[in-house]
Amino acid sequence: MRIAVTGATGFVGSHLVPLLVASGHEVIAVSRSGQRLATWSDAVSARAVDITKGDLDAAFGGADAVVHLVAIPRETGGRTFEEVNVIGTRRVVAAAERAGVRRLIHQSVLGVTDDKGLAYLSSKWRGEEAVRSSALEWVILRPSLLFGPGDGFFRLVRTTLRWWSPGIVVVPGRGDARFQPLSVDDMAVAIERCVVDPERAHATYELGGPRWMTYREILDAVMAATGIRRWTLGLPVSLLAAVTALTDRILPIFPVSHDQVGSLARPNSTDLDAFERAFGARPRAVDLSYLGRPDPVG
Repeated sequence: MRIAVTGATGFVGSHLVPLLVASGHEVIAVSRSGQRLATWSDAVSARAVDITKGDLDAAFGGADAVVHLVAIPRETGGRTFEEVNVIGTRRVVAAAERAGVRRLIHQSVLGVTDDKGLAYLSSKWRGEEAVRSSALEWVILRPSLLFGPGDGFFRLVRTTLRWWSPGIVVVPGRGDARFQPLSVDDMAVAIERCVVDPERAHATYELGGPRWMTYREILDAVMAATGIRRWTLGLPVSLLAAVTALTDRILPIFPVSHDQVGSLARPNSTDLDAFERAFGARPRAVDLSYLGRPDPVG
């Protein structure tokens, strides 16, 4: 198949594109920069398109399927949830329909909600709504936290430990918010299966790895992988929310946003056998050893 991937140079895209090529597909790699990664073969054509304003019709021309990965978890650099997660997704859907694309795979996230008080999660919900209301054979994937070289969440925890926690690291509440980390390589397998299996049309999958982990357990695992040791200090979520409401305005580089603190109340886990039921394979165990090595370049 000929598959267009938006966000092809990002975290999930950089793992997905090689798998698609190894599975015999041709890939149209769409990103804002149009960059070609060093690991890509001649089966990958790179196209520079910003999904919020670029010519997606040309990018999707001749594609059998589109995998839409572009989203922002936090508003930075002038980019907003509305612009990227909502309007950008609507533009992708409309362009795919005009281009005659048959199938669209949309990466969402666990915990999506129409509660506008949770800006990121509600923007992802509205993106899903655009996908569900389309004439395409759509599939929506809602993973928990994704881990692997180049990830966002676990590297952010490492950065918080290294640069924002002089001896003590703050834990939201009791640190019992539950997650279900999934390997990015398993996510790539799920996406490829959803592209090629016709019976998956109009399905929504909630996905996680083989174990539940609390935030405290994740923090301990990151410290073990990096060798960075810190004392932990539980901070009431209400107090942390007040702090981040202030840092959002005066210190935008603070590692956690007010919206992200609010999102801790939403579920970020599913059944332990959800991935195996959906795709017939047990997901990989959590392995954060890559956090002890330099980050991948390009």
